[in-house]
Amino acid sequence: ADGRVAAETIRRLQAAKKRRAADGTPFFITAGFARPHLPFSAPKKYWALHNAESFKLPKFREHPKNSPKVAQKRGGEIRNYFPVPDKKDPASISDETARKLIHGYYASVSYVDAQIGKVLESLDTLELDDDTIVVLWGDHGFHLGDLGIWTKHTNYEQANRIPLLIRAPGFTSPNTATKQPAESADVFPTLAELAGLPAPGGPQPIDGVSLVPVLKNPIKRVRDHAFHAYPKAKLGRAIRTERYRLVEWRGGNGNTAVYELYDYQIDPLERENLAENQPQIVEQLKAILAKHPKPVSRKRR
Repeated sequence: ADGRVAAETIRRLQAAKKRRAADGTPFFITAGFARPHLPFSAPKKYWALHNAESFKLPKFREHPKNSPKVAQKRGGEIRNYFPVPDKKDPASISDETARKLIHGYYASVSYVDAQIGKVLESLDTLELDDDTIVVLWGDHGFHLGDLGIWTKHTNYEQANRIPLLIRAPGFTSPNTATKQPAESADVFPTLAELAGLPAPGGPQPIDGVSLVPVLKNPIKRVRDHAFHAYPKAKLGRAIRTERYRLVEWRGGNGNTAVYELYDYQIDPLERENLAENQPQIVEQLKAILAKHPKPVSRKRR
């Protein structure tokens, strides 16, 4: 399917080039690729790019120390695919199977990377690359056995850290990167500003902020944290700064909450929930989280 998406995107780029040459009509194209989503299905040559024996297995395969039960995960979608055993015990996934899964993920990434490459080559061939903005981003990350977790559906780093790459002629420089915390909601106002359009508005609030100042100068900052949320038995609302992540798990009554705190400067593998040991940091981050709208009830009014 991803090969067909790339081919159709190229066809539409060719048509857009003709329209623009005829009457100056600009174009906006979104191309959605499925890989590396499960199942890890990719042509053999992309599997052959990687040696499974060279993959390093996760260093830490247990839930974080002192993490609340609601935050933990075992099993999930990965259990639907052979040869993963239908058990929730992380030890049931052998090292051999883990390497095969990691191999499949890398093969799938290499495959979709090649499809994206075809689209970018087409931009170059059509001489559209000098004035076309390109954004590549994903909707979630992916656990590959770290914390004993596979796939997504958590509020931990691997599930919430996403690729976000922007090439904007006249604004960005090659081979630059920034540690600016960002959200998917930032893409809309960023594109609007890059395209010279008015700032987005509407009947509902626009949550995102433009990242253009950071694209011009990677040391600039337009926000000091990113917000994310994932619901399980309780709703997990979280903020991620450059150093910390605070997760608030609050039940349906809205009165009681438990917290997770991770310090990525000293514990990048999320080995321990530090909420009880660092109450001052928790309070500082709770004040930031409180600035975000409170969740609404799942119950219909």
